[in-house]
Amino acid sequence: MLRASTAYLGRAGSLLAAAWYTLCGRDVSWPLEPSRYDLLVGTAAEVRRVQVKTTTVRVGDAWKVNLSTSRRERRTYDPDEIDDFFIVDGNLDYYVIPVAAVGGLHLIHLSAYSRFRLTKK
Repeated sequence: MLRASTAYLGRAGSLLAAAWYTLCGRDVSWPLEPSRYDLLVGTAAEVRRVQVKTTTVRVGDAWKVNLSTSRRERRTYDPDEIDDFFIVDGNLDYYVIPVAAVGGLHLIHLSAYSRFRLTKK
């Protein structure tokens, strides 16, 4: 019998994000070349650059997520590169946080960003 495991959440993050946006009626595209964003999400009127992050790390009651890149040296994202973070936590709750709301932070606790948590309805 197959069982989902958060051990694979990092690999599944972009797929979960793409599925959620698709279920919301958005078009989803992946960049062909390496890019600072993971997905392009849009309608005929607007396209958003989305960086997907996942976390299975808790600090007390809060999920902790790194918002910077992990290659070579830590580097934050800015509004010239992406529009939104799509974050999946270890409970498989989803958040869409505009890059402007986290202002170049390397790390956040999701409990401080509960207003960006998506409903599961």
